[in-house]
Amino acid sequence: SFPSRQAMPAYKLYYFGIRGLGELVRQTLTLAGVEFEDIRVDNWKEFKGQTPFGQMPVLEVDGKQIPQSFAIARYVAKLHGLAGKTPFEAAWIDAIADQW
Repeated sequence: SFPSRQAMPAYKLYYFGIRGLGELVRQTLTLAGVEFEDIRVDNWKEFKGQTPFGQMPVLEVDGKQIPQSFAIARYVAKLHGLAGKTPFEAAWIDAIADQW
């Protein structure tokens, strides 16, 4: 029998129906090969109070929320080996991400 693999977390990305700040997160998740539910929020007035800072994007990971596009992108990058192997590489990756 095969050893059991820990189930991948369920990812849900909440953002408006535009590219904007959510696009960095979408691209990072896609580059990492992570499946995610891309939820385009159209009822912002109702949804705003459910976000940590009253802003989007928000990534929900197994029911826990992570706010802010760069925090989300760095979280995904660290989990999936995209954050750089040295502090210098990490700084360059951050610099590229900061272009968004």
